[in-house]
Amino acid sequence: MTEEKIYDIPLRKYYTESGRRKKAPHAAKGVRDFIARKTRSSNVLLSTGVNELIWSRGVSHPPAKIRVRVKKDGDKVVADLISAEPPVKEKEQQAKVSESPKQEAKKGEA
Repeated sequence: MTEEKIYDIPLRKYYTESGRRKKAPHAAKGVRDFIARKTRSSNVLLSTGVNELIWSRGVSHPPAKIRVRVKKDGDKVVADLISAEPPVKEKEQQAKVSESPKQEAKKGEA
């Protein structure tokens, strides 16, 4: 029987007291610990998507939180990434939408 749940994991608390060059490894370990605690299983596997998202901004700037889909099949637990894209801030998204191609061309001419 396969169980499936979605978790929002706050990563910031796992690496706040670690050094600058240890934040991403602590975040990855924090994801494993969080899932092990919630599923009561010691056999937790992270998908490559989860690992790549944690390491996407480098060792010293991992994301503050991550959303994963956890599938439990017997004693094996696998964490998959829900969306492959890293979260985009609303201001950045609005800036991309507000500028039209004509406005960008005028900026290039000036």
